[in-house]
Amino acid sequence: MNSDGMPIHTGKVSLSSTSALSVYADTMPAPMQDDNGREGWLWEKAGGLEKLNYYFYGEGRFPVTLAELENLFFVGSVETYSATTSVPFFVIYTKMQGDGQDAGSWYRSKITYSIATNAQITLGMKTQFSIHSNPSPPCPLEHVVCNRTTVVGPNDQSEEILTMSVQTDSAAPVGTKVLISYVGYKERNRHAIANPNILLSGT
Repeated sequence: MNSDGMPIHTGKVSLSSTSALSVYADTMPAPMQDDNGREGWLWEKAGGLEKLNYYFYGEGRFPVTLAELENLFFVGSVETYSATTSVPFFVIYTKMQGDGQDAGSWYRSKITYSIATNAQITLGMKTQFSIHSNPSPPCPLEHVVCNRTTVVGPNDQSEEILTMSVQTDSAAPVGTKVLISYVGYKERNRHAIANPNILLSGT
């Protein structure tokens, strides 16, 4: 465990690195260092349709299917809250198959996991958000479950995952402010368990 009580990270992306550009990609405005010196990437909406969009998985040599994915998580704090749109959510996109059932121009299925409308959010509290009630990896933090699911496309369990991300709603109120320090997932692939925990470093 590190000083935050989180399992030691298995990956790290520094905000000042070139690799960070592929993680926050189409995020507008770009994230910045936390103004209170906390670890993580701080994002604040200034206006319009701006949104946070952190891609933390890309298919490698051994693809992961929906059936093999056990959990998604991120650790961070919601600094402002006026509606559920103020809170980030998870999105999974699967690979196109070209059989006429692909739901998007570049993906087959899109699965979104967001908080329930009655979820309790403590402003500024470091919190672990995950899609299951039993966090994985576990950590001694406040926990919020993202168990409200929206599906576009076939969503067959055999579909291979193309990418996964943490996003905010473009309809979120101006001034929405979120700090995210860790992102990750748990999957079981070919009898091996992978549990990536990626530190988003503000340096």
